[in-house]
Amino acid sequence: MAGILLESGVVLVPLACAALYVIVMSNVLLTVFGLAAVVGAGAVYRLRYHYSSGARTDLVATSKHSNDRGRKQTKEADILDRENEDFREIVQDAQEHCDGDSETIQSSGALLSEATTLDSAKYDMEKHGGALSYDHRCFYIDGRATWVLATDFDYWRLPIALSAGSGNAKLAAGISDTARDTWKRALLQLKTLGFNAVRIRFHWGFHSPSKGKYNFTGSRDVGSLLALCEELNILVIACVGPFIGSDVQGGGYPFWLIQRDHIRLRHLWRSAIKLWDNRFAAAEAEWFDKIISILTKHEIVTKNAHGRGCVVVVQLENHLGTHGVLGLPLALHDETRFLARMARERTLRVPLVTNNLNWPGDFSTLAARVWIQIERKLRAYRIIKEPFRADIPGFTVRDIVSTPVDRDAMAQITQIETAPMVALELYGTDVKQNGSFSDQIEFALSQGLSAFSLPGFFKRSCPGNVDSPLRTVCAGDDYAAVAEDGTLSPDARTARLVLYAAHALEQQLAASDLVGSRPWILRANRPSVRGVSIDSLSLNAVQVRRQWEHANVGMQSYSSASKNKSANMDDNDQLGIVTYIDGREMPADGERELAFLFSLADAPVLGKGCSFALTGTLGPRRRGIFAANILVGEQASEDPLALTASSKEIYARVALDKDSEAWVCAEEGVQSGQLFFLGKCQVSGHAEVEVVDVEHAKGHKFSFVIPKPGPGVFKVTSDSGVSVTVALLSQVALDTLAVGYGAHSRVGAKNQKNVSSTGLASAVAWGADGLTWSGVNSIDCALSSASAGKHIVAISQQQPQLESGALQPIEDSDTNVDEAYSKHAVVWQFVAGGSDTSTTIESVTGFERRTTSFDSLPWKLLPTMADLETMDEINVMSWQRDLGTFAYQASDLGFNASNVVYRCQVRLKPKHVMSGKILLQLNMRHRCTLWVNGINMSGHQTFYERARKAGLISGYIESWRNPGASAGADRWGGTATFDVTGAMRLSNAEDEEGALNEVIIIVESFGVGTQADGDNDARTPRGLISAYWHGFNFVGEDHDDSEIHDHEHDKRTEQMRAKWEICSVDVTKLSNSFNSSGFPDEATQAGWVAAVEHPLAHQQWSTRVQLNVDAGVQWLRWRLPAAPDGFAGEPVFLRVIGRATVYIWANDVLLSKHHPSNTESLVLLRGGARGLHALDSQVKVMMYGWAEDSSDSTAIPVELSLVNGDIELSNE
Repeated sequence: MAGILLESGVVLVPLACAALYVIVMSNVLLTVFGLAAVVGAGAVYRLRYHYSSGARTDLVATSKHSNDRGRKQTKEADILDRENEDFREIVQDAQEHCDGDSETIQSSGALLSEATTLDSAKYDMEKHGGALSYDHRCFYIDGRATWVLATDFDYWRLPIALSAGSGNAKLAAGISDTARDTWKRALLQLKTLGFNAVRIRFHWGFHSPSKGKYNFTGSRDVGSLLALCEELNILVIACVGPFIGSDVQGGGYPFWLIQRDHIRLRHLWRSAIKLWDNRFAAAEAEWFDKIISILTKHEIVTKNAHGRGCVVVVQLENHLGTHGVLGLPLALHDETRFLARMARERTLRVPLVTNNLNWPGDFSTLAARVWIQIERKLRAYRIIKEPFRADIPGFTVRDIVSTPVDRDAMAQITQIETAPMVALELYGTDVKQNGSFSDQIEFALSQGLSAFSLPGFFKRSCPGNVDSPLRTVCAGDDYAAVAEDGTLSPDARTARLVLYAAHALEQQLAASDLVGSRPWILRANRPSVRGVSIDSLSLNAVQVRRQWEHANVGMQSYSSASKNKSANMDDNDQLGIVTYIDGREMPADGERELAFLFSLADAPVLGKGCSFALTGTLGPRRRGIFAANILVGEQASEDPLALTASSKEIYARVALDKDSEAWVCAEEGVQSGQLFFLGKCQVSGHAEVEVVDVEHAKGHKFSFVIPKPGPGVFKVTSDSGVSVTVALLSQVALDTLAVGYGAHSRVGAKNQKNVSSTGLASAVAWGADGLTWSGVNSIDCALSSASAGKHIVAISQQQPQLESGALQPIEDSDTNVDEAYSKHAVVWQFVAGGSDTSTTIESVTGFERRTTSFDSLPWKLLPTMADLETMDEINVMSWQRDLGTFAYQASDLGFNASNVVYRCQVRLKPKHVMSGKILLQLNMRHRCTLWVNGINMSGHQTFYERARKAGLISGYIESWRNPGASAGADRWGGTATFDVTGAMRLSNAEDEEGALNEVIIIVESFGVGTQADGDNDARTPRGLISAYWHGFNFVGEDHDDSEIHDHEHDKRTEQMRAKWEICSVDVTKLSNSFNSSGFPDEATQAGWVAAVEHPLAHQQWSTRVQLNVDAGVQWLRWRLPAAPDGFAGEPVFLRVIGRATVYIWANDVLLSKHHPSNTESLVLLRGGARGLHALDSQVKVMMYGWAEDSSDSTAIPVELSLVNGDIELSNE
């Protein structure tokens, strides 16, 4: 509260003074100018501060205490000096977690003792450009234009059954194998979906459970993860943070750093107000020492056992420079400079990228345009310095469909014209309305983005307590395209086809320029398309991109190519043309055939300015990507096969050998179109195709290839022997298409086979979900009851290698061969093994239960603020508040797991009762459950989800009104009062001790804040903040309270005798800080007894539990039977229904939580692409609830049932 008032005062006091002066002068005009002057002066001061050097050159922190911190530590020292002090243990724990003022921060080589300039932190393209270079169009890897199409891969979200510290080498090796298998399954799936890269956010807190301790072994062995990416030929965008996002607790900072409240996280002194903190900078340097030493071994400019490394760029921080009110920057000028300096001093060589901007808010809004002009003026007069920028300014896009990216506006804001456009976070159209990722991908490619990552494309599992409050309760990934078990939504299948099409045309499109539909000047030795237009569609619906004329020489020759274009351009070179068509303006009631109008170089012009026309439709997604000027066999033949134009989409191109390819297209019933080849071609195959030969006016011959309806395969061969095999697929086949990209898809890869600089695919297959390609020509299929017996068709130069017994080959002579694809030399057919028999789980073993014994928990006395004060320090006006406000929050003691348990024991006599009611007033975060003498009194919740659509001002007003904000400021409200009169016990008059009353409170925290968007919220209160008793008084008992008792004030001396205790799990002492429910007995093996199942009317195992709310915390456990042979990957879910708090474990991994609601929860127990893979799985469930949610005030029905197989996922 004090911070909020101070922040308000910084703005309101000057304005109030100016307003008072104006009122006195009674001058309206002066009022306007006065207010403008005050606002302008504040803005200039703010800008000057943000663009000035805030870091000390030596980066050595002083040991000076802040006043508040110093007073508190003095009180703690006094407590420790007292003999037989009840609070000694908990004070020692608090000092262990929070103390650090006596430390001296050393330089550690990361100082700003020398000026860090743009040149000193710049990527050395002259030295490393042969491996990696870039311009405003795209990246070039080994000279080849390359897209970086990524999705987020959060390795710390994947459940891995084992855990161990770095000291147990044998166990750590076993964990590494388990982790590698888990990572490989997930990586192969995303690669099969068409992504060639991942963005890996390295989680500081996941690797550092306690101060000074780091773990990079087992499930945290990120070096092995990067090596696996190299093995699978997957590029990496490495986000080293330290802040990695608002979806994780603390933004990714370790709990031990958050607990040290004398350190300003992200340099935030108050919300939106930053002051440089040397201590925080030193902690960042410690993290960079660890993580960058690993990354430098896997940079793409480094050659290793896999050819080249995989790390393409390194992202510094995340959303660091988010702009606040009126567009004022929130980041300190030195923050990016300092991080870049640390990275370069640790020999990191790849380009550095930031994600500090949001499109279009920070580019095209009025505030952005105004401040860019103001900043230029201020720099001209040397009031502020030049801003420090990383090599590539990345940005976040929420809706690229409605707000297309403008490269010129971006260059004006970033003042960098030579960097590619990189969207590090490209979200679906509207996450609240199941946004379309396929739309975002297609529009991003058409607008020239060279790299992007899609957060939330894969549903992010949330094991343990990883998630921040934004996701724990209110968000989640309901808009995800791929479920946890790997089930694809319709949007995921569409996005996969778009990504495949992008890879097929990468060389024509990655290094391209946007051109208009009107013909452009083009000179070539062979007829080439030089203009494209679509009849009856507006210009905005058609985007035509033309290949850069020097893309074939790569950026290592860019300077010479620019000087002498003719020296690097062969007369035979063709510039690829790609046309994007957006058909959303067309009527939705049916398909309309479009006329594609093409202009040829040196060719006569017919009607409407075109040389020839093709017809075609757009298909189900009502968009299309169409190619022109494609050469096949140009490396092996002087007379390659040229596809002059096409109105048929090409979804995949497979390099069979140097003079032949295979293409995958849709059959006519899905998307109709024609292929227009240069020269007279011969067509053979099972598919019905019409060929029309025409002759150009200047003697050139062409062949119109017009497929007929129906699936099949045909082969187009030129007179020189160059050929293309075209497979026409139905919509069902396209929905299961899996394209394999082998080692030849990156030129720097080792052990290349069929090497081609085109980077085409090595094989394709279709017929069943779960198909994956690994290596150059190895295929596998994840067996499930849904895929058993499916017919699989593959196209590759040689018969694919079968990694397991999941697929069995079919010969052309077999009776069950698919005739449409038979008798082709490069087409192979298989049948998926297994059977379609039921794999349902009808029973489990070892069904047991137990109840938490609160008496056996490790309780510690919890002091109030008054307990740390001596009598002469008590302020009469504040002593009542201090008596009920606790001195330590849960996080001060390392209790950052979800649940913290509190206990209060009070002995009462009739004479103590002062009124007819006994009340207990509680303030806590976020959800509490209360028991008084074993009677459940329900509880209350303080949690507010700030709506994304709410404006800045309205959002803060709502968060001010509602305590327990999911992000941002949290007011100190949220108190609830419980009438516990009926549950309290009073002794008889003869009883000298009084009747014992016991109160148990469980407080569930939804996570700590994240420090995102300028909010200083990582240390907002968690757990039980205060507890006040009303209705009884201990005056006259055997203790002396005369020094604080004042009859002029409320007589609340009962607080002095109501001692509170606390217990939970100290996460800093765990190998995984996020894998605990907070109950100290969660891993106990004692107290379990056999339980009775109450089956429901389900085909699979199920039971209904009558949760006794008065019994406290109850546990169940059972073992799942082993999966049938060949079905180890079959997903198994646990469905939870009931208005209770339920936590679910499998093999000691906290998988998920179910919060009280009428909505069911599905928890993936094992199997799938991202679940646990174990033959024997033990499931454990913890439950408790509120009396008000029970039907008879005693029991809540909770239904638990197992679900096998794929879960339907739809985000249409």
